Amino acid sequence: MRSFRHLVLLIALVALTVGCVKNRAPQYQPQASDTLYTAEAAMRVYAYEPERALTFIDSALFVGNIDEDVAKLLRAKVYSQSLVEQRMDTAQQMLLELLESDYAKDLHNREVVLDLLGTIARDQYQIERQLHWATFKVECCREQGRETEALRTEAEIGYLLANLGEEEKGLAKLNGVIATLDGQRHTDEMDACIIAIKRKITVLSQLGRYEEVIPLAQRIIAIADDYREHYTEYTDNAYRLPHEEQQTEQYCNFYTAQAQAFLSRAYAQLDDKDNARHYLSLLEQSDYGATLGSRKMVAPVWRLLGEYDKMLATFQELEEQMGTDTLNGDFAEMLYGYAQAAQAAGDFAASSAYWQRYARLNTLLNKELLESRAYEYATRYQLQEERMNTEREQAKAQNNRNLAIAGFILVLLAVGFIVWLLVQHRAINRKNRVLVEQIAEAMKYKKKNEELGERNEPSGVSGVGKEAKLESADGQLFVMLSETIRRERLFTDPNFGRQTLVDRFHLTERRIGAAFAHAGSLPDFIRELRVEYACQMLVEQPEKSIGDIAAASGFSSLSVFSREFKRKLEVTPTYYREQMASKIDRKS
Repeated sequence: MRSFRHLVLLIALVALTVGCVKNRAPQYQPQASDTLYTAEAAMRVYAYEPERALTFIDSALFVGNIDEDVAKLLRAKVYSQSLVEQRMDTAQQMLLELLESDYAKDLHNREVVLDLLGTIARDQYQIERQLHWATFKVECCREQGRETEALRTEAEIGYLLANLGEEEKGLAKLNGVIATLDGQRHTDEMDACIIAIKRKITVLSQLGRYEEVIPLAQRIIAIADDYREHYTEYTDNAYRLPHEEQQTEQYCNFYTAQAQAFLSRAYAQLDDKDNARHYLSLLEQSDYGATLGSRKMVAPVWRLLGEYDKMLATFQELEEQMGTDTLNGDFAEMLYGYAQAAQAAGDFAASSAYWQRYARLNTLLNKELLESRAYEYATRYQLQEERMNTEREQAKAQNNRNLAIAGFILVLLAVGFIVWLLVQHRAINRKNRVLVEQIAEAMKYKKKNEELGERNEPSGVSGVGKEAKLESADGQLFVMLSETIRRERLFTDPNFGRQTLVDRFHLTERRIGAAFAHAGSLPDFIRELRVEYACQMLVEQPEKSIGDIAAASGFSSLSVFSREFKRKLEVTPTYYREQMASKIDRKS
């Protein structure tokens, strides 16, 4: 039966796979049966396949997996990832509608909406609006009792205030958050403290106060070291952080490497080249040292140290990763480095050209132009769309080829597996039929021998076939007891055992054990009688259920009966009954 279930599941899998390969419609139409389309499915692909994510959201709404408010929130999240200004504005409008609706009366929902509004404002370089939403988010977090999340957001507010020109006010806010969180051995508070320290380091670096950066970066390393060494002592109340030892090590190494990057730049700015090189060496030995974020931090340090070859090599890595996306502050800093390197090499013409490009890019990145970024984003979006369309078509063609090959291989494997299952099934059935017939014949001859033995015994002596040949005292006792058990069917009582014989025949347990040693043991003998009796009833009383036969044979439960029957005869009771019934039908 198990083989048939496997067969059915495999056929269903093959049909589904072949259907997916053959029916690749250009555009999906939601169906009421599409229960696979959920909010989770949309969120897994929205960052790189936004149109597919929107289809998932529509399908999930259509079949009732989500309601209209959740669908609106998810669409806004998808739109917020777009570089098209109009889509980001649409996302913002959707979120504002949710904020005024009953959906936002739930504080958790309200926090999610406010967080996404803040993200959109950040992506649009609207610092005042970002500050506005962050302030509301702090209130919402505190209403829920989420003090640590409120402090995280306050650290963001401090950073935003500093960027709006209120540096001391922003630093005061950051200092308050750090003082509240520092020293607490709770993973969530520890992580929030590190984030606040990083925000303060960024502000101080923008102000050129590098002496104050050094102790803060060293504090990050100390916190990470303490967590690494004593992580089991921390209260794991953070949903953001990993709790396994290996992931904890990666987490600590990441923040340690970031702190080393801060230290190398601060020491380079202070013209302490030895310490700058020391921390650069540690950074480049870490896993974080190979990332894009690390390379961006390392390149200016090499420039400050006058190591232009290493700076240019790092710039080359960054340009390869940036591709055509060069309309940003990182590329402006690279142009600045190129100009200085050319000047140091005595190539004043190249240096002048780089200075001019740097000045033009800085003009484009001016705050007034950032507030009206239509041209910038239109250009970037067009270039990205062209590249993405090409890559999408190539990926689609390759995917179709892979699916076709995979489908063909799967079909071949399925056919081979089905053939193998059928062969195995036939072989097992044939073997079991032969086994059942052998069992039936053996039981028939055993019964006949017992009947002959009873007729040939002298008067007053009980015989049980070959058992009667036992001449010892134990053997004679075994013959007498076994005959009584058979004749009176004492074995059909589930509670029958050695104590029953002790009470009835006034024998010791040791004496009974010695007598039944000829049959292995009394329990073995009783189990064999019960199985034989069950075989007889399975054939002669087809109207009885398997459970009734198990109880009538003396077994304490159906599961014990099935296990003992299968152990002795290698087939199930149901199979035995079916085969014996089939045999009787063929004879008749």
